[in-house]
Amino acid sequence: MSFAGGISSAELKDLLLSLIALVIAFSVMIGGRSIPGIEMILIVTVGVGTGFLLHEIAHKVVAMRFGYWAEYRANMTGLILAVVLAFAGFIFAAPGAVMISRSRAPQEFYMHDPFGQAELEREIKKETLWISLAGPVTNIALAVVFFLFLLIGPSSGVLHQAANFALVINLTLAAFNMLPFGPLDGKKVFDSNRVIWAAVGVPAILMALPIYLGMFW
Repeated sequence: MSFAGGISSAELKDLLLSLIALVIAFSVMIGGRSIPGIEMILIVTVGVGTGFLLHEIAHKVVAMRFGYWAEYRANMTGLILAVVLAFAGFIFAAPGAVMISRSRAPQEFYMHDPFGQAELEREIKKETLWISLAGPVTNIALAVVFFLFLLIGPSSGVLHQAANFALVINLTLAAFNMLPFGPLDGKKVFDSNRVIWAAVGVPAILMALPIYLGMFW
């Protein structure tokens, strides 16, 4: 199944709702809790559209490559909270996630043979690693692209501001999602392969530290 053919109307609706809610929330917060203007909305849309949308799409594409059913589902409570709390001056964004299930049954010998079961577990562990890694790695790649744009592109104006915001969002998302806790991507990567987690997660977290410490925005 192609990627385009794998997007249902329900998933498309949830993606658009999540994007709109996050754009509103970030625009309100950055704009000082006032009604955002068109310029602010455009700047935020670039950052959220790349950081959020492409992160989730990366999870979906890789999962589908491994033969899984994968669809994004919005967390409506999280979206409402994001918009409401933005007017209080901070962001709590839990927009939703890509739901994944194994759409193919294990071969018969896996079910009865201990060696087959061990092979199946290794296969699932490997697939979980790459599916989980896809989102944060996409954010890191986007952060590099926007950083290079800031180096060679215009030094002011809407494009510069949009690239700066997109760099911040992508670095922040990469670092946060690579934390090895709870339901985050980083926990799944850490449990699957600690060397890969260290190679990707540690640099991402260190690069984002200035943002979290308020030294760069």
